[in-house]
Amino acid sequence: MIVRSVRHRGLRRLIEDDTARFLPPELADRVRRILTVLLLAEDMDDFIASAPGGWRVHRLSGDRRREWSVSVSGNWRITFEEEGGCIERLNLQDCH
Repeated sequence: MIVRSVRHRGLRRLIEDDTARFLPPELADRVRRILTVLLLAEDMDDFIASAPGGWRVHRLSGDRRREWSVSVSGNWRITFEEEGGCIERLNLQDCH
């Protein structure tokens, strides 16, 4: 899938420059693996089928129901919206 917009500076630098310098060091390898699978997927069905169960890929609810969440580690999640086969507002956040 194509990434159209990235909210988190560290994710943007990882995608554009292949540098994990602005990511928490303990998360860098897992974030890189998640992004690789996400970028190689043709659509959300393909991404969900390719994602290991530990990533807990799911759609959020309530006022964030347009967003998807992927578990990185502990409280950390990658969130994004999928629109027309493209990724919008890709973010890395501490959810708790």
